[in-house]
Amino acid sequence: MTRPAMSEAALIAGGTLLHASIAALLFLYAGPDVEATQLALRTTARMSFVWFMLAFVASPLAQLAPGPASAWLLRRRRAFGVIFGLSMTMHVGFILRLFMLHAPERPPMVTDADFYVGVPGLLLVAAMTVTSLEALRRRLGPVAWKRLHTTGLWVVWSIFFLCLIDSVGRKTTEHPVTMYYLFIAVLLFGLGLRVSAAARRRRPVAA
Repeated sequence: MTRPAMSEAALIAGGTLLHASIAALLFLYAGPDVEATQLALRTTARMSFVWFMLAFVASPLAQLAPGPASAWLLRRRRAFGVIFGLSMTMHVGFILRLFMLHAPERPPMVTDADFYVGVPGLLLVAAMTVTSLEALRRRLGPVAWKRLHTTGLWVVWSIFFLCLIDSVGRKTTEHPVTMYYLFIAVLLFGLGLRVSAAARRRRPVAA
């Protein structure tokens, strides 16, 4: 295994271990009741959000602000995506736990839209994660792989955005800025970077 591959594997292992440790601590020390499970859901979702955004902004940052930091992000973009996929697996585990606690009823905070948007999104994340393996990437082919991952990035971005907007209108919290608005602002910042990078790529063609 080459040094870059070892570095990527170490990052994936370390990030996943960090995420799993926090999830386990929440489950063990906060308690397995509904309130604690909802806390674990929020925490794992926000941690997953961080990994996703690192992967989302890596390429446009490398184009708009080339330098050591953006180059480091770009080289580890795949690792961030894999950690995001694995962290979402833990998030799904807490979702299933919430359903078990409310069985046979559906959790009251879960809407039909959560099913129609969330389930396809999770399946897409799973497909992106497994096709990040080099063997599956080669078998899929460069064109199909790029379509899958480009589509997946925008679908996941949209799901995060829609879920946060829905939470602003439907849920109450004492800290709406840190719970919702900050994450919405980060999503819009990432969108701005992607739009700016795309505009810069088109500029020489237009000229």
